[in-house]
Amino acid sequence: MSSKVKKYFLVLFFLLSITINLQSQIKDSILETMVSNSMQLDESDSSLLINEMEYPFFDTNATQLYFYLETSPIASTSTSFIYIELKKKSNMQFKLKPEYAKRIELSSFLEFKLLDSIPLNLLRMPSGNYEFIASLMNDSSKVLHQKKSSFQFLAPSTNLRYRNSELDATTNPSNVIDFEKTFVGKYDLVTLKKNIPALEPIAKGGEIKVIKEIVKNNDIKFLKQFFYNFWYNRNPSDPEAEWKQYVEKLNYVGQKYGSTSTPGYQSDRGKIYLIYGEPDIHERVINEKGAKPYEVWFYYNAEGKSNVKFLFCQTGMIASQMFLLHSTEEEILFNPSWKLILLEDPNNKDTRLMHRVFEFFK
Repeated sequence: MSSKVKKYFLVLFFLLSITINLQSQIKDSILETMVSNSMQLDESDSSLLINEMEYPFFDTNATQLYFYLETSPIASTSTSFIYIELKKKSNMQFKLKPEYAKRIELSSFLEFKLLDSIPLNLLRMPSGNYEFIASLMNDSSKVLHQKKSSFQFLAPSTNLRYRNSELDATTNPSNVIDFEKTFVGKYDLVTLKKNIPALEPIAKGGEIKVIKEIVKNNDIKFLKQFFYNFWYNRNPSDPEAEWKQYVEKLNYVGQKYGSTSTPGYQSDRGKIYLIYGEPDIHERVINEKGAKPYEVWFYYNAEGKSNVKFLFCQTGMIASQMFLLHSTEEEILFNPSWKLILLEDPNNKDTRLMHRVFEFFK
């Protein structure tokens, strides 16, 4: 073999090595992530472009978080998927629940690129420093590659948390998990149909619809997935522990507020206890002249709100049955006519000093 031929093969081998090396570096990788509060129109081809920000800041007027993703060509032709999350910036970030999460199939990318948005005005996120996290995952939920973009968010004053807020159990990436190997694997259809309705007090969004239709649903695989997702969304690091803590609360409200006809979690006091926990002040007034028996529950801080109050009233003859009559939470119940039901003479201003309820409600 001549020296020229040898040199040719050496160069060819060298170039091939570089190509293979470059491919191995970009294999299954996310090349770029970017977030912004706005987009613009590219006049050259009428396409949309994300506006690059030196440090993304989203103020109280921001309604959308626009994001841009670009993957390697090899990744985009694989069976993997992209999982995006919004999480608080923290050294213990892996333990935090995401404020938002979504699975994105690679088939939705155009030339390995994707431009999309997240509705910030619907998330009710608290103010703080966050990260947009894009993870390339395989079908076994193994993270192949991950990239993050930092941003700061200033929440409107009305953007306060209500109950447990993040995802609901109908939209969760845990559908790639083998549920039979988790704590829900031991539950049969009867047990699931007993446990799932008890979640309603703390459920939200699509979860409530699933719970209300539980009687008609006999798909045990779907119910296991729903039950697991419900607790995964509230504690991704240990969903079973979160469920066990809730069981303790269910047992407590069952003994305290339940009856032979009504489980504790279906009673008004039981529901509020499951959402907000033990009140800081608990006033029980059963023999006040000119008033039906009532209870006031007061919370200094509850779910990001201060001075939260609930008024329960015994309207019937059974002492154990008290119904929610009024509260400071409009999302739960706001009843401006509560005095007409609670008091015998609601228009008599001279009796205000007689009723302790006026220490909490006007």
